[in-house]
Amino acid sequence: MKRKSGLYRAFIALICILSISIAAPQNSAASQENSTGDYQKPQKLVIGLLPEKNNFEQRKRFEAFARYIARHLDIDVHLYTLPHYSSIFEAFDGGLINAAFWGSFSYVLSRDIVSVELLARPLWPDGSSTYRGNIFVRKDSGIRSVADMEGKTLVLVDKATTAGYLYPVSFMKEHNINDIENFFSRVYFSGTHDGSAWAVYKTEVDVGAGKDGVFQALAAEYPQFKEQMVVLAESPELPSNAIGVRSDMDKAFKERLRDLLLSLDKSKEGRAALKDMGAVKFIPASDEDYGPLYQMIDNLELNLEKFQVQTNRP
Repeated sequence: MKRKSGLYRAFIALICILSISIAAPQNSAASQENSTGDYQKPQKLVIGLLPEKNNFEQRKRFEAFARYIARHLDIDVHLYTLPHYSSIFEAFDGGLINAAFWGSFSYVLSRDIVSVELLARPLWPDGSSTYRGNIFVRKDSGIRSVADMEGKTLVLVDKATTAGYLYPVSFMKEHNINDIENFFSRVYFSGTHDGSAWAVYKTEVDVGAGKDGVFQALAAEYPQFKEQMVVLAESPELPSNAIGVRSDMDKAFKERLRDLLLSLDKSKEGRAALKDMGAVKFIPASDEDYGPLYQMIDNLELNLEKFQVQTNRP
């Protein structure tokens, strides 16, 4: 990772701490003690949220979850919505957050740099704990193949995402397109998965890429979106965003947190929090879940260290 100067890191730390303080839930269970007798817990648990959707919707999804963790572990829990996907590297490495819901690609990019330990990932109502990347267009665009895309505009999400960058680049390479910048007339980045979907629906861009779950949620909520949009390609199944914490966090506390996550569906309050997230329970998560993603990276011959530096933003 490209290291910043001490003054820069101190400045970023101050800004993020102030942001966390402002954004912290007012009714989170507060405990200033560091120890419970049998384990050493962090002073607070700050959970980073990737900008999968707009900030308001993303925070709303996890507020009940944060309250549940706070009450049952007797610890301050704060949600911090990251401004973009790649900002998770600096925030985690600098100690500004000590937990996060990791996107599959952001986890792989960070794994050997910031020492993250995965705990659990959500299971969805359909019985899966995965997602797919989608490539989509409007039905009335006349685009039905890769050949039809030449000279059109493309909207992606962020270079640190699988569904919103890595998969569409891999898909295009499979069709002998090695330089998307030259194949499309212009390539945009929306920053969120729903942003990419809406850009195509509103005819601002011709072709888009993003997560299938976000696309399906929009189709379920907006009949016109469902009527006008079509998915042209989808990726292999990839592991859903897993919650991971700093590896150097107290081992006993990590075990308590993992156990709490895996038992969330056993109580009425826990099931309500899961429902807000769109999930039914948590299941264990591990690095072995990321086989399809590693294969995609190998096919692209991607240098992860170089790519991580390129995606890191000040």
